[in-house]
Amino acid sequence: MSQGQFLQLTAFASEPRQQNTEILLALLGEFPFDTFESHEDHVLAFAKTEDITDDMLAEIRDALNPFSSKPFETAIIEKQNWNEAWEKQFFDPITVDDTVHIRAPFHPTGPEIPYCLTIEPRMSFGTGHHRTTQMMISLMLRQPSAFNDSKVIDMGCGTGVLGILAEKLGAKEILGIDNEPWAVENAIDNASANNCRLFTAQFGDAGLLKPMMDGCYDAVLANIHMNVLMTDGAAYLRILKNEGLLFVSGFYEQDLPILKQYFEGLGTTLKANTELDGWCAAVFQK
Repeated sequence: MSQGQFLQLTAFASEPRQQNTEILLALLGEFPFDTFESHEDHVLAFAKTEDITDDMLAEIRDALNPFSSKPFETAIIEKQNWNEAWEKQFFDPITVDDTVHIRAPFHPTGPEIPYCLTIEPRMSFGTGHHRTTQMMISLMLRQPSAFNDSKVIDMGCGTGVLGILAEKLGAKEILGIDNEPWAVENAIDNASANNCRLFTAQFGDAGLLKPMMDGCYDAVLANIHMNVLMTDGAAYLRILKNEGLLFVSGFYEQDLPILKQYFEGLGTTLKANTELDGWCAAVFQK
């Protein structure tokens, strides 16, 4: 393998796809890949060709096989065409509800609409392309008063796109939490790139909520696994003020009745929900 080139690896998730794409991402993160893209049924990982040996590819194959629908594929991308290839193939600018435009730093300036965000995804989830992120943005736009002069927490913040939007919508304090250190760094850098001064991010999980006072946040954002929602949901609601809103996504349409029963059992009311291509997002009010 020659220098100045990138290796592109495509791993295909088996059922359940949502869970296994996350597992594939985590496993690939153990190898020298430095950029990732998560899609509904596959994952893309990129590394300098000199950093990935044939022996390492064999290790990767063994690690990924239990969670893959078929063997991974590899391709070589020339370094000088890297940004152009990524822009054309993996990350086009996107506009949600004619109100929020999301682009990468190497894309042209967006249209003249209320919110234009610049997001560099690096290895983090949350460019706005996944249906769950789009729906979270849409639900946030439908509940603008939830962010007016409010305190917001973004669980599993990824690139920070939702927390950044919360600040643009008027939130006075936003805390992003993610269990991947590089995601935290990515979110902080993206916040700075979008001239956000009220957004911060920390490495961790729901354990960071334990020392917090009851009812100290106005809104909680959680675009995360369904099993995490049902494991940590009570912790989210404890720090949420009465009448506060919990925005959730990361689950399938058929799973909404299960989540509705769970969160209503914790004293909330389903305020709104939306579906897109089989995925679902919802807003619960405490």
